[in-house]
Amino acid sequence: MHMSSAKGSRRPTRLFRWEAGLLFFCLLSISCSTLERSAPASGLVVPTGAGRLVGMESEGVRRFLGIPFAAPPVGRLRFRAPASPESWEGVREARRFSPVCAQARVQAGAFEVEGDEDCLYLNVYVPSDPAPRGPNAAVDGLPVLVWIHGGGRRVGDARRDVSKFVSESRSVVVTIQYRLSHFAFFAHPALTAEDPSRLASGNYGFQDAVAALRWVRREISAFGGDAGRVTIGGLSGGGSMVCGLLVSPEAAGLFDGALIQSGSSCWFPTDPIELAEARGTRNAEALGCGEDEDVAGCLRARPVPAFYEALGRMLDNPFPAGSTESFAAMPILGARSGHQVDGYIFPRSWPQAFHAGAFHHVPVMMGVTAQEGRLIYGQLLYDMGSHSFKEEDYRRALLGLTGSESMAVAAAERFPLVPEASAAEAFSDVATQAHYTCPLGEMAAALGRYTPTYFYEYQVPGPSVSDRIALGAYHGSDTDTLFGDGYRRVLRPFSPRQARAARTLRAYVAHFLRTGDPNGDGLPAWPLHTTASGEEHLAFDDTPHPDSGLRENACEFWRGQQWEALPRF
Repeated sequence: MHMSSAKGSRRPTRLFRWEAGLLFFCLLSISCSTLERSAPASGLVVPTGAGRLVGMESEGVRRFLGIPFAAPPVGRLRFRAPASPESWEGVREARRFSPVCAQARVQAGAFEVEGDEDCLYLNVYVPSDPAPRGPNAAVDGLPVLVWIHGGGRRVGDARRDVSKFVSESRSVVVTIQYRLSHFAFFAHPALTAEDPSRLASGNYGFQDAVAALRWVRREISAFGGDAGRVTIGGLSGGGSMVCGLLVSPEAAGLFDGALIQSGSSCWFPTDPIELAEARGTRNAEALGCGEDEDVAGCLRARPVPAFYEALGRMLDNPFPAGSTESFAAMPILGARSGHQVDGYIFPRSWPQAFHAGAFHHVPVMMGVTAQEGRLIYGQLLYDMGSHSFKEEDYRRALLGLTGSESMAVAAAERFPLVPEASAAEAFSDVATQAHYTCPLGEMAAALGRYTPTYFYEYQVPGPSVSDRIALGAYHGSDTDTLFGDGYRRVLRPFSPRQARAARTLRAYVAHFLRTGDPNGDGLPAWPLHTTASGEEHLAFDDTPHPDSGLRENACEFWRGQQWEALPRF
């Protein structure tokens, strides 16, 4: 069934499985730089439905930080859909980030919990000189990008500084937080029974995102944004959140475009609610709640660290001897705390919905990077490298990647090692194709049958600092380039080559936010990704140009495999 936005058309136009994605999630946990604070000034007091806010301004950008869009999901509100926030009297200061959502990383072979369950806040960034009102294209304000952070839906936060993009693109950017891991995706029959008509058990993180989008539709015009031009975007786990919002009936009419960067789990199967509830039942037993008369009440009373302690007890050898701390972080993924088909938030699996056209038909801009695996498996490349990572390790890694002995054997035959390349690099490249390039290319083709879809491969080496390994166009390098900020990682200053790429990428995205089409303003032509056009994409190198047949030989192989066997990121 075709689900469209409210406005219709836009304005004119086992070991290695844990190790997968590891360095990426570890890097997400490095400390963040602090934004400059400044005194209130004219235009920094903004009225909202809950009360007035005062922000801060510097370097041509107004910032409003830590704005509540839902009530704190604590106590009796844990494992429930988000509730409306309370209003306030006077002027609320919006000049500091909120706490990050509860999450865990690994330190010295144990889970270390950080953050807070009271975390449903967003941040708004606006150019200091918002578009004037009047009879022109900006009459309703500036286009809006709602950015959803990555981190596999287990870690991460909304503290990314998007100021460079805001000032260059003349757009409003809203960064949002949503519950993570257990607190976002914990399903259990006792929780489902509390509201059986909605069957929303276990998809709370997506309900948080829906609540944030409703806030944006209601309130963003007061900040200078156009509530009728809202694009949702995200990287990696955030990109998969965008995919879920495209599919969910709950998000109908809340956005007008979608930007998906490396959302690999978009195309992998969605668990049925029964499987998620079975996992939740085992988790409840590990938490000591399995035999409680009030299982739901018991789960709500357990402290945050108890959930990670229970996870450690449930997993076999969660911190393997000799593994690096970052590798040991992967049991966080082992929780398998992902979305599920519940008949309400998600009526069917995402691939089924995309194939059938049962999603919101808004313009989509989506892409991958050429060396996704170089960052995701970066620690592997560095620690093992070409000297110790041999052919037997390569085959073992393929088994961890695919979860299938037959698939691993077939992959080793199809992608044999060559003398001039290290086994570690070869494995990271195979992982790039298997988990990103090929499934997302297939997804783009499915979307392109129903809605304008623009697909790209970003090929310019990114600015991430690493003197140890050559990362190339690593996972998230397009996002780092777009925002000019390393999401709690320190970036090298852009080289002239990277600065040119940043200007071009920002121009494409800015035009997409304004019109639903990245083309314009003298940019190299970017074709639609359709079967009729040969599924063309934009090869984003030093001179972006249309191309087709992206990794055709590799993707032919992976299309013939059983994707159900692949792990979910």
